[in-house]
Amino acid sequence: VWTLLNKKSTSHYPKLEAESGIQFHYAVGCLYVTPDGKDNYLKNLPNQANQFRLPYQFLENGVAINKAFPDYSFSDSAFGMLEQAPSGHINPLQLIQAQLHVFKKHNGDVYNDTVVKIDSVNNSYRIKTTEGRTFTSHQVLVTAGAFSNFFGLLPRPLDLELESETVLLAQVSSEEAERLSKLPSLLYEVETEKVEGIYLVQPVLYPDGAHYIKMGCNLNTDITFQNLEQIQSWFRHGDSESNISLLREALHSFMPKLDVLSYKTKKCIISRTKHKQCYIGPTERKNLFVAAGGNGYSAMCSDALGEIAAHFVLHENTPSDFSAQSFEPVVI
Repeated sequence: VWTLLNKKSTSHYPKLEAESGIQFHYAVGCLYVTPDGKDNYLKNLPNQANQFRLPYQFLENGVAINKAFPDYSFSDSAFGMLEQAPSGHINPLQLIQAQLHVFKKHNGDVYNDTVVKIDSVNNSYRIKTTEGRTFTSHQVLVTAGAFSNFFGLLPRPLDLELESETVLLAQVSSEEAERLSKLPSLLYEVETEKVEGIYLVQPVLYPDGAHYIKMGCNLNTDITFQNLEQIQSWFRHGDSESNISLLREALHSFMPKLDVLSYKTKKCIISRTKHKQCYIGPTERKNLFVAAGGNGYSAMCSDALGEIAAHFVLHENTPSDFSAQSFEPVVI
């Protein structure tokens, strides 16, 4: 399902970039690495690649990986797979800007406000916000991500596991960024007592004018949230900087030659669903729909997920190339 979602989204990127005038997709390829031989994903890859017509190349050991990409350094036992363009990475801020630009271009209205109440009134819904706005609509799609279960927006809470994630931003010089401009994105399926499942994106220019390599992973210090107050405390006061040493060590374990100027962190939150796919579908209330639970994978395929959610609102089912059962919301 994720492969089809990503393929559909990337096929839409050129049109979205052209209509918005904003580039957000960089087709530099993606390198998938396991520390010890083929995992189940790589064993099944030939069939999947044939089904979806995806170009790929196996790199049989660490020597082959390091020869192809000298800025990476993996042990001899590693196994790699390079997926060519249109794989790569997106700039999420630019993607959101492009999506909002096109939305407003097609007469959509955007309000930077927080919905705190949804009431059913005479076969419609009344939506209230923290700034005192009131909206009325016959149909409502709730897409509140990790905050879906708060403020009573849904008739029953979704079965979501909410977990913190610390992202490392390693600042590099503009010269280093240029040198690494052809570096493919990385998915490194490493698993130790402290670190699991690393992803990395080549240096990107951020709004502060600096270039940063972005790396994230699961840590043994990640927090599982039980309520809104814990999430608010994490974003306002959470000590993500205490993870820098561990993240820095992980980064340089496979990029020992990287020349870093400084390190800092960003706080994130991941919503994990019961069946590991996004929740998209109806709720117990007629014409009230939900889309939530990205599982840490949904930014790249958000365009296709949005299409499925919109199709559900309009037709009460998924598009023909997806099964509604794959996205069925699970409630507590």
